[in-house]
Amino acid sequence: MTEQEQQKKQIKRKKKETIDPNAPFLRIEKLNKFYGDLHVLKNVSLSVKKGEVVVIIGASGSGKSTLLRCVNFLEKSKDGKIFIEGKRIRNQESQLNKVRQNLGMVFQHFNLFPHMTVIQNVMEGLVQVKGVPKDKARKKALDLLEQVGLSDKADVYPAMLSGGQKQRVAIARALAMDPKIMLFDEPTSALDPELVGEVLTVMTDLAKQGMTMVVVTHEMWFAKEVADRVVFMDDGIILEEATPEKMFSAPEHERTLEFLKQVLPPQDSE
Repeated sequence: MTEQEQQKKQIKRKKKETIDPNAPFLRIEKLNKFYGDLHVLKNVSLSVKKGEVVVIIGASGSGKSTLLRCVNFLEKSKDGKIFIEGKRIRNQESQLNKVRQNLGMVFQHFNLFPHMTVIQNVMEGLVQVKGVPKDKARKKALDLLEQVGLSDKADVYPAMLSGGQKQRVAIARALAMDPKIMLFDEPTSALDPELVGEVLTVMTDLAKQGMTMVVVTHEMWFAKEVADRVVFMDDGIILEEATPEKMFSAPEHERTLEFLKQVLPPQDSE
């Protein structure tokens, strides 16, 4: 290969890798996921703009959580494509480690390290993954704990916290990595009802700050009040997506209407 041909090849590769500034921050194309013979995700496509809050609703078993886990490559899809900032992400460990630093994820269960204090839990990724010096990591962790209303719990262990407090620590831990997008997988489903509000308040504040968010939840109040767009999934398919106003007042599909009647108070589902 001549030097001129090598230069052309390099230019072509750079063009291919160039990020399209007009592309959605996250784009999912025709994603399929199987568990054995069970087809869990069926040609799912979804785009999320920077700063947008997208809430995914649907009955249990509709594929919502699996979709989030595929986006973060915690589950491997059979086929389909995932793009972040216009660049396709492939299931390669060297690439995924970097990608996951930009994808904060909060799970149903808190997954805190029980042998570490609250602040140590928040600092862990900063120190071990990003190599931030401990003094700087501690300062940032304290700032984040203050943001989620738990600065007074910095030196206690997770066993001494309520479920809502543990989930707020988990949010702070995810934010410590400076993610560009936050994925929430039913973050309040394991909480007692009286603790749900404190977690949703933190999430609402993040949305107001412009954080790009994809949220799987059964909390219809959050979907109605905070989401820019609501996506309804059923049996592994995105059946429809719309603004909260349209989704909750005039859904297009009978299945969506049936679901909303089951989860909304009568006056809200009419």
